[in-house]
Amino acid sequence: MRHYRNKNKTSRKIRTKGIILSVILLLLIAAGMFLYRSAAEKTPAGEDRTEDSAEVQAKDIVIEQEQPEEEIPFVNIMDMESPGLTIIWEGLTEEDIPETDALKAEIMTAVDVFSAEGYSTGFMLYDLNSGGGISYCADESFYGASAIKGPYTAWLVQAYPETADVQYSTIENMLQWSSNEDYELLLNTYGYEEFKAWMQSLGCGDTILSEEWYPAVSAKDFTRLWQEMYYDFESESIPSEIRDLYTGTMESAICETLGEQYPVYSKGGWIGEGLGTYYNVQNDAGIVMKGENPYVLVVLSDAYGRIDLLSNLVGVLDEAHTALSE
Repeated sequence: MRHYRNKNKTSRKIRTKGIILSVILLLLIAAGMFLYRSAAEKTPAGEDRTEDSAEVQAKDIVIEQEQPEEEIPFVNIMDMESPGLTIIWEGLTEEDIPETDALKAEIMTAVDVFSAEGYSTGFMLYDLNSGGGISYCADESFYGASAIKGPYTAWLVQAYPETADVQYSTIENMLQWSSNEDYELLLNTYGYEEFKAWMQSLGCGDTILSEEWYPAVSAKDFTRLWQEMYYDFESESIPSEIRDLYTGTMESAICETLGEQYPVYSKGGWIGEGLGTYYNVQNDAGIVMKGENPYVLVVLSDAYGRIDLLSNLVGVLDEAHTALSE
């Protein structure tokens, strides 16, 4: 009888465990159904409920929008080669490329007018505050003609300060009306070797003044000279009475185009011995005092007598400078 009682006790324990497991299983099923119904009520039918769905994608979009725009690396335009049209400006980003391309198209339209009539040009606009600018074939040399008289005067009145007084009328004739006789008088009196050394000290080693007195120049080298002249004007190491002789100079496309809008200091140079010859140029170089954004502008060409072509180009370049400065 004892063995019988033990067997019944074991059977009751097994049944008790089975009941407990069944209850636990039912509770788990009920909990799962509750969680499923709660999720269904919160999520519209057919919507992806995974974490890598629309919510995560939206977060990715926000992150992309908050990333800063990548700036185009800035290099002073004077330190760049200029085989073609180049625009360099501090603060330009990749987003600005379409607008910059539009400016290039407008400038090239003005350049193409030269080409269409059988002429060539090289130029540089140099922003004096930023070191940015616009250049085209700025390393190409042209016969400088009388444009060299502008830098020569700047050197002369600093190397020989008395000339600002005793040679004032001679300098006036040379700058205002491009008198070759007065230029020759000054060269014979003060020479040009020191002037050559001054140009070379400013990085214009390729601008060599010889017995011809009118060297070949590039737009980039001329820009270096006028950049130095701007500092000399500002410091008044070039007296104001001499500086003012650079205003209203003869055959200056820069002055004719922009002189009524801004103070312009410039000196042109020209000679015409037939299209396609070395001594056939129409050049201009100067400083445009454009409020808080002054710049040096040099335009060289073999388009003798075509001030209209230079003036059109000058106007387009000034408009481009305005757009870049905004």
